[in-house]
Formats: sequence, C-alpha cells, structure tokens
Amino acid sequence: MNAQESLAVLQSAQEAMHEGRWAESAHFFGLAAQRQADNAGAWHNLGLSLLALGNAPQALKALQRAYGLNPRLWQSRLLQGRAHKMLGQVQEADASFAAVMQAYPTNGTARLARADLAMNVFGTPLQAVEWVKPLLGTPEHGDDAELTTLMASLYDRDESAQELNDRVMDFSRRVLRLAPLPRARVTPRAAKTRPRVGLISPLFCASPVYFLTIAAWREEAKARDVVVFNRGHKADWATQAFKDVASEWHDVQEMDATRLAQALQDADLDVLYDLGGWMDPVGLKALSIKPARHMFKWVGGQSITTGLDSFDGWIGDEAQSPAHLQSLYTEPLHNIPGGYAIYTPPDYMPAPQSKRRLEPVVFANPAKLSRAFLRHLQTIQGKKVLVHQQFQHAQARDHVLSYLDASEVEFVMPRSHHEALEVVGQHAEMLDTFPYSSGLTAREAKAMGVKVRAKVGTLFCERHCADFEGT
Repeated sequence: MNAQESLAVLQSAQEAMHEGRWAESAHFFGLAAQRQADNAGAWHNLGLSLLALGNAPQALKALQRAYGLNPRLWQSRLLQGRAHKMLGQVQEADASFAAVMQAYPTNGTARLARADLAMNVFGTPLQAVEWVKPLLGTPEHGDDAELTTLMASLYDRDESAQELNDRVMDFSRRVLRLAPLPRARVTPRAAKTRPRVGLISPLFCASPVYFLTIAAWREEAKARDVVVFNRGHKADWATQAFKDVASEWHDVQEMDATRLAQALQDADLDVLYDLGGWMDPVGLKALSIKPARHMFKWVGGQSITTGLDSFDGWIGDEAQSPAHLQSLYTEPLHNIPGGYAIYTPPDYMPAPQSKRRLEPVVFANPAKLSRAFLRHLQTIQGKKVLVHQQFQHAQARDHVLSYLDASEVEFVMPRSHHEALEVVGQHAEMLDTFPYSSGLTAREAKAMGVKVRAKVGTLFCERHCADFEGT
C-alpha cells in the first residue's frame, strides 16, 4: 500500500468513525494499523471502534498497543479502563483510571470514570462525590459531575427528599433538553397494521426490567408490534426473552441523544415505554422531544421523577406513588390497581424453606448501605448477613467495616443470581435498606416467604416496600 492509498484508508476510517459507522471504522483502522504498525493513532482509533462494537477483548489489545507506542496518549490508557470494565475486570479498570488521574490530576474523564465505579461497583457513592467535586461548575464536565452527585444523593444524603427532588427537577430543566428535530413525513399505515409499541433500556437482561415487565410484553406482543431499542451491551437468557417478543430489535448503544431521538422518531411509534430512566441520562435527553405519540415512564432507573414534561404518565400504584405525592413528579401519575408491576420469578426460584436462619439478611447493592442504614445496623445485636457479589471488592467491605465490627458481619458473595436467592431464602427476615429501598430483591424475598422489615420514605425509590407486611 503506497502513501496515497494509506491516506485514503485513513480518510475513510475517520469519516466512518465521525458518522458512527463503527464496523467500517474498525475495518479501515485495522487496515491502517496493519500497514503502519508504529501508528499509535491508528491502533487507538481501532480500539475505540472495537469498544463501540462491544468487542472489549480485541479493543483492549489494540489500546495496549497504542499506549505502548505512545505513553503520552492518555486517552488510550483511559479506554483500556473502559475495556477492562466491559470485561468485568473492575479493579484493573480502576487502576487504569487512577493512572490517568495520577499523571493528569485535573482529567475530568478519568475522575468521572472512577466515580462511576465507586458508586455502581464498589458501593461507595460518597467516594464518587469526592472524585467529581473538583469538576462541579466546569464547562466540560460540570453537568456530568452534578449528575453524579444527584445520583449519589439518592443512596446517601444529608438533605431532605424534597430538596433532592427539587435539584433533580432543576437539573433536568437545564441539562436534559434537546432542541426539536424536524419531523419526517411518515407514510400512512394500512388500516390493519398493528400498533407499534417501543421499549428503550440499557438493561434488557436478567434485571428488574425483565423480572417486573416481561409478563406485560408477552401479552402486548399478541396484539402489537414490540420495537426494542437496546442501550446496553449485556446479553443473557433474559435478553433472548425480550428478543422473542420483539418484532424489531435495534442496537443503539453508542448513539448520542440527537441521533437516538431521530431513530426513535423515525420508528413511527404509537407508544414508547422508557425502561432506562436515570440509568441512561442520554436516553432521557433524547426523550425530551417526545419522539413517540405517547410516552410512559416505567420500571428501570425509576428512582425519582425524570423532571421531563414530555411523558404522558408515570406508571406506579397507590402504595408506590400515592396521588398526594404528585408534586414530586413532572409526569402525571398513572397508578395501577393491585400493583404497578407483575413479578415473574425465574425457573430457578428456590422453594420456601421450612427451617430458617434467625440472623437477619441484607440483600442489596452495597451502594444502598447508607450511613443512616449502617448506624441502624449498629443497634441490632448479633450477626448480620450481607449478600451481594460486589462484596468481593475490598472497597465495599471496608465501607461496612468502618461502621460494624468484623465479628458482627458475614459477607456472602454469590456467584450467580440463583445462588443469591438460595442464600436469602434460608433466612426468616430481610432488613431493607434506606433511604434507597429494595425493589426486585424485596419481591424475591417475599416470594420465598422471607419477611421484609422496611422503612418507607417519600421518593419512588424509598417506597418499594410500602405495601409489604412487616414495614
């Protein structure tokens, strides 16, 4: 390949990357890297493209090659962290982000990445707040830093629920607003065409989105076309269940808000259900233009109001979102008699046990173990059993042990959801976390005959057990 041909390949690669055509981008950058083995930029962009395609193993190799060629290319070190995270190698990911922060203490991208791990993997939301504090108010990263502090405050805070709710609404008004897009001319449908129902989420997998909504979509698919917009990379048996009910499946993981909004608008949807919520702020921004005729917020990141006025309703029930709390929501409350969701247990759900352990169990993401909840555990004599796979990380355990003596705690790190349920089902009582309470896990405990003891608040995420006995 001569110099002119090499330049043409790189130009094609850059154009494809700019337009988000990641398969083409990976192909052309791969050719460039093969022909110019010492071109750190080509290796870096190859890794970036492969990451966008979800190919973390090959992306990591390309990014390591790029960084080895040019150790000043901190972007490659940062993307190595993202690749490690996709591979479940979270300590390696944190080390990559930490290395960038050590070399460049003001690097906002690395700080945000470490904050994400702190809150969502290591279960230390207050540490996440500390990582992003220097970024607050900055032009480039201020919005993301503010969002991090808001989400951390759902788990652990000193302010009132009302004050937090007001801050979320204000953030949504200022940040999550997309300029209207031109409406494409839609071809009229045939009279017998089935209605089109869209679903959007990053968690079409074994998650609350599956366990609390799949029964509804199986019914919907009998009379309507279910159009899925997948914002996540995780795939498992539950993903296949969603694919089984879908008439169309669109992978839109790497789309920005504008492109996503356009894709949703072009889909000509009669109804769109957001199953991502605050797990996907980019998705919320796309939804701010109301790209479907009707839109509803349901399970999935449904912790607190979206603050958007584009939704036709918030699906809840009188226990979860009672009408007298409408002021906490920009969405009109649509409360479903008998409960806002139907729990579909997995095939491996353990049978209720006749003989149970008397030590109370806590089955929750470590991020939900707030200072107030841990102080509450201090008042309960005897051993407490804490169950979650994230307790494999020292950061999660150390946070608990800063409040409780090691002799008072038994950490259980199940290797699977099935194993976690088997452990929880052995106990007579589950202690629910606060202020962020259990949603799916409380329903699982109840299904196995485990009594749930909870403290109910006002925000949606604080009321998951409002209708349970033992609250």
